[in-house]
Amino acid sequence: MNRRTLENQFLTQGSAPWKTFVLEAHDRGEPKEFLDDVFGIQALGETEDRFLHTLTAEGVEFTIDTLEDRFWSFHTTSGAADANSYLRSAVARRRDLDFVWLPSAHLRQIQRATPPNWIKTDFRGRLILPLSEVQELSLTVRGRAAQDLLDLISGNSEFPYAVSLSQLGVDVTDSDLGAVVEAVNRLALFVAKGDSFALHQHVVQSVVRRYRGLVEAAESVAMSVDPIDSRLDQATLDGGGRPEGGPIELRFSRPLVDLDMFLDGLFSSREPFRLWGIVDDTVSEFAEVEAVDLHVGQRLRLEISNTMMRVHLRKGGCGNTVARLVSNLQHHVDGGLIATDESIQRHLDLSAVPAA
Repeated sequence: MNRRTLENQFLTQGSAPWKTFVLEAHDRGEPKEFLDDVFGIQALGETEDRFLHTLTAEGVEFTIDTLEDRFWSFHTTSGAADANSYLRSAVARRRDLDFVWLPSAHLRQIQRATPPNWIKTDFRGRLILPLSEVQELSLTVRGRAAQDLLDLISGNSEFPYAVSLSQLGVDVTDSDLGAVVEAVNRLALFVAKGDSFALHQHVVQSVVRRYRGLVEAAESVAMSVDPIDSRLDQATLDGGGRPEGGPIELRFSRPLVDLDMFLDGLFSSREPFRLWGIVDDTVSEFAEVEAVDLHVGQRLRLEISNTMMRVHLRKGGCGNTVARLVSNLQHHVDGGLIATDESIQRHLDLSAVPAA
């Protein structure tokens, strides 16, 4: 098994669509050792390429590409449901493994020059929004005018919060590389067919590059205290220090109608947010919560009102936590939220990020 073998498998896949799942791995050593620990030594196989690994378990076969630092591709022609279930189980039991959580704009920008063939939205706020608001909106639109129709709906001054992309399909062509048909969902599952594995990889890598930009932008403003005297104890900070970084402020497109209901749903410890925290009291429609991200076991300080949320990511924290929170807020609370910090917002809406 090598990269030429992988390309041949893509070109001769037959009736089984090619699927690429992208996961974020907090590996600090050799990828092989990390994969052995996650999936078991007996399930993993070596290849001619040190960055390619085979995985066979529970009737599912993957080829894992770890060449891209932090974001690894899991290729398979096994059934999507079985493959997804197996990876979900692995992610659920690990704090150092997570999905990629694409914000709506990242899906919309899969292929900027070509309109999508179809788009699916899936807004689900029933457990966190009151009946006075739109609680659910699922819509599949087919045809090259699909995006125009969604723009018309989201442009309505009353309901932009209820439009959030979950999947889309697009034809991707390149005069040198060939053509592929890609279907992509918000958890970075790519289903592809075509005559160019290189072009499929290019699509995946472009999405990962833009997503990495968002994650690293969040990590770049993580909060810490720099001791005034570097000789001082970092833990106690005797003698004082200088604060570094700052909160990430997310602004809702309209004021939340029922803040208490929102807080109850946000800190319920359940999917999709998996946040735990105790809201002692809300003063003047404002709450401060020291929360725990139950997926990675990381503490977050959140300040929340009916118009905004401030996320205090601590130094060393994972920016993927912020991306996951943003993506889930878009799909369950407000598809039109923005970041007030320009350096974060440009990685959310991608308006200033050049095309690949």
